[in-house]
Amino acid sequence: MRLPLKTEYACQVLAQLASTYADGDVRQIEELAASEALSPNYLVQILTTLRQAGLVISRRGKNGGYLLARHPGLITLAEIASAMEGGSLIESSPGNGGKSAETVRAAWVKVNEAMMRRCGEIPLTDLIPPQEPPDGADWVIF
Repeated sequence: MRLPLKTEYACQVLAQLASTYADGDVRQIEELAASEALSPNYLVQILTTLRQAGLVISRRGKNGGYLLARHPGLITLAEIASAMEGGSLIESSPGNGGKSAETVRAAWVKVNEAMMRRCGEIPLTDLIPPQEPPDGADWVIF
């Protein structure tokens, strides 16, 4: 079982946006793509989905870009997964009609529900990367 890449990338870009949320900075595609080593074209598709889900806001113009729609502590992994995957991290087929197909599918549905509940407990703030000291600094901020 693997997390879909587009959901993982969505989490990464949202973590980047969360890291500058307090500053109110608008982040441009190129900057976000470089920060997370992602294709700018693919990132546009992800950000479009996140904008449609109400998780990010886009601003047009010369100084345009993207920012979070609300505080990162109010956005959960479950919301991100729902936006990107339609609410299901585990895709289960209807089975082949065998005697145990329905009970097996029902078990996977329960696993998905448990995962989504747990994802609902993890805020975006938990994904913010640690701040690095400025270049050349050999001190630690406490």
